[in-house]
Amino acid sequence: MKKLRAFVAVVLLGSALTLSACGSSVDSAAKRDIDKRLAAMSPSGATFVAPVGLVPKPLARGQWTLYKMVGEKGQPSLVTYKIVGQEGDAYWVEVANEGYYGKTVSKLLLAIGDRSNPSTMDVRAVKMKDKNGRVTELEGPMIQLMKSTYQSSVNMLVVSWQGLPQESVNVTAGRFTGCFKAMTDASWGVWRSSAMSWMHPNVPISGLVKSVGMSQPMTMELVGFGDEGATSEIP
Repeated sequence: MKKLRAFVAVVLLGSALTLSACGSSVDSAAKRDIDKRLAAMSPSGATFVAPVGLVPKPLARGQWTLYKMVGEKGQPSLVTYKIVGQEGDAYWVEVANEGYYGKTVSKLLLAIGDRSNPSTMDVRAVKMKDKNGRVTELEGPMIQLMKSTYQSSVNMLVVSWQGLPQESVNVTAGRFTGCFKAMTDASWGVWRSSAMSWMHPNVPISGLVKSVGMSQPMTMELVGFGDEGATSEIP
């Protein structure tokens, strides 16, 4: 059975941004903001019916998903995924990671081919904003040099749910019945992890509802999503 890949890149990119800050000291203002926002969250009470097919939502400008992520140190962060633009067959996918160390944003122009086959997708442009607001754009040879690293984020859009078992899951964003369930593997440099993941086609972009680390003490939980309204934080 082909393993579900969408969770892999969600965790990879979000975790990579988090791990890059591990050598920094906690930003007290950022910590207060994260803790306040998390304390204000409550279950939505919404229920989403079991899927009747294996087709994910088509990608569209304006889509967004928001996750609460808790890493191995028990520190929470908020990870937002957004579709903020389209150029031909490519979409601008933006990932914002907000945690105790500040906020970082990555923006990738991804050419989309067959969503069940990552080899048909390609990264054409990359922009990054660090916690101090500095924006860096990768060009030409640098993109090719980093291609293997950013291929992980391409996998975020890969969906292959055929033959997977289904199970209902409750998260802050609501109750999702009949989620597709799969064990996934992820890697980023020396970092390795496996997790159990639940996916639902009502959730845009990757379909991810929840994931629980098996080899690493890490969780991700959907706390909000929408089909419109997403805007870019990087020019």
